[in-house]
Amino acid sequence: MKKIIFILSLMLVNINSSYANYNDNVTGEVTYVMTYTSGLILFRINNQPTSHPTCKSDYFAIATDVKDVAASRMLSRLLVAHTTRAPVTIGFDNSGGCGNGYIRVYRVG
Repeated sequence: MKKIIFILSLMLVNINSSYANYNDNVTGEVTYVMTYTSGLILFRINNQPTSHPTCKSDYFAIATDVKDVAASRMLSRLLVAHTTRAPVTIGFDNSGGCGNGYIRVYRVG
């Protein structure tokens, strides 16, 4: 039983550390989606944050260092939301964590 509790606690620590930079959400309608050959994906929502302490706030970014599978999944969700004009919730870091100079996205849902 102690081993199970220990393993579960290690898993929880690992889960929490993977979301360490994701501290805010904003929901809105996707208005622009741009993709680049470098792998960078930029997009805007109708209530885009107007300022950010360290990043350019004119776009959200799915950065080039995000795994291809994860970036493709997020892009797919963005395109569906854009096409259907459905609101989408964006998870991001409101105090740092830039992706290619723009506000880095950790979650699209």
